[in-house]
Amino acid sequence: MAQQPPQSSQGNLPLFFQRRFLPMWTSFTLGIFTDNTLKQALIIGLTYGLLTLPDGFSILPGVETTPDIVPYAGALFAMAMVLFSPIAGQVADKYPPARMLVITKATELVLMAIAAIGFLLGNGLVLVIMLFLMGVQSAFFSPVRIAAMPKYLAADELVRGNAFFNGGLFVSNSLAYAVGGALIQMANGPVILSAILFVASVIGMGAVFFVPTRPADVPNIKIDFNIFRQYGHMVRFVSAEPPVVRPLFGAAMFYFCAAAVTVTVPYFARDILHGDGQVATIIMICFMIGSLIGAGISASLSKGKSGLNFSALSLGLAILAIFATSGIAALMQAQAPAELYNVQQFLAKPLAWPVLISFTFTAAFIGMYIVPLQAAIQRRVLTTHRARIMAAGNVMNAAAAFVGAMFVLTVTAGWLAPHILFVVLGLLQALVLAYMLYRRRQVPEGLYDEMLTKTDQK
Repeated sequence: MAQQPPQSSQGNLPLFFQRRFLPMWTSFTLGIFTDNTLKQALIIGLTYGLLTLPDGFSILPGVETTPDIVPYAGALFAMAMVLFSPIAGQVADKYPPARMLVITKATELVLMAIAAIGFLLGNGLVLVIMLFLMGVQSAFFSPVRIAAMPKYLAADELVRGNAFFNGGLFVSNSLAYAVGGALIQMANGPVILSAILFVASVIGMGAVFFVPTRPADVPNIKIDFNIFRQYGHMVRFVSAEPPVVRPLFGAAMFYFCAAAVTVTVPYFARDILHGDGQVATIIMICFMIGSLIGAGISASLSKGKSGLNFSALSLGLAILAIFATSGIAALMQAQAPAELYNVQQFLAKPLAWPVLISFTFTAAFIGMYIVPLQAAIQRRVLTTHRARIMAAGNVMNAAAAFVGAMFVLTVTAGWLAPHILFVVLGLLQALVLAYMLYRRRQVPEGLYDEMLTKTDQK
């Protein structure tokens, strides 16, 4: 079991407002905002021809025009996580979390300043490079933040803490998709976008200076920069802890689907719903709002319970909702207009609201699915290599997200329509659901860690 953090000395303040939580949450949510504002503006800008790229990208498989590069751009962030997480996990174990948070946020500030210049110049190549480097920054920030949580939160606070973090993630994503998707299409939008990214980075860096100090888990570890050897170590660490392996794979499925959906939405909006870039932005906002609702429900789970018993149910409901979304969208596909709908025209269509509502419900159920899995990983992992296990989780999540983003090449190559890709994602989720139900029958009590006071987790 994870070590218990010291008791808070901040009286009766709710957990969210305590110093052991709020500064780290603030830096995390603002980092998510900057990452995804950059990513959304880049994806919309490339899809609708608002950003320029030099010649030569057509040599990539499945790329004939600039919009076809979007799956590759979407995969870059995940690729950086895969490549650098093995080193990041060691660094997070070796150094105190507060110090690492300051270093990673300072790096973000520099990268966002360069990204701001890229937006001012309309240079897509600069922004693609910055997206990759932000993936590198996130590879170091993420294991520090996730591994630090058990140092600041008690075991029975982890579900609530993760729900708060996921809620912040989804709110930040919603704002990022709205800001990035809208401003990149406005005349003076890139200027405003540049200022917002820089200011958000400054505030996020300021917040981490208030994070309380905690000791490093393994200060004497020697950093090994051979990532392939570290992949082997990660496999051994993870395989030695079966209770951690299962929620890690369950979380990876979430990131696979989330990446595939995020990259597919602009094509879904354009080719199936016949909407412009603003319509794509509205759809992503609905997705994030739904995810926030799911995280909020997870936060209300009763104290002393893991919440994992809700995961299978919510995943099943998510599958039904994504099938409903695809079916309704297929009806809209048959109503092709002469020109793409703007937001007002789209919302005036009878089937527009059912699509948005079913999309929102899909995200809400998925949000309920992922939060308990994240808490289970943190609760079960051993402190002797906690950050490296979390880094292994980051590698799995990033690899899954990379595959999910590249899976969208099936759309750009014309093999699958965007709404049919959603159906395929639902079928893959059904396989996960089948395994979860099988495990439920095999280990009906210990599987779900229902009483967090147990020390003999199965």
